[in-house]
Amino acid sequence: MILGVIIIGATVFLSFRYLLKGPPFIKVMALGLVAGVAYLVIDHLIKKSKENKDERF
Repeated sequence: MILGVIIIGATVFLSFRYLLKGPPFIKVMALGLVAGVAYLVIDHLIKKSKENKDERF
């Protein structure tokens, strides 16, 4: 869980710090990058949580 928060936080930080200084096309790509990484990390954490829950029973 903590690793997921760090990954999402780093992506947001880097995209706002470096990528949003460019032209509008780059800004849209930066927002897409943040949304994509957040989705993938959260999806992975949910799958791991379900696997751990199934192993306990």
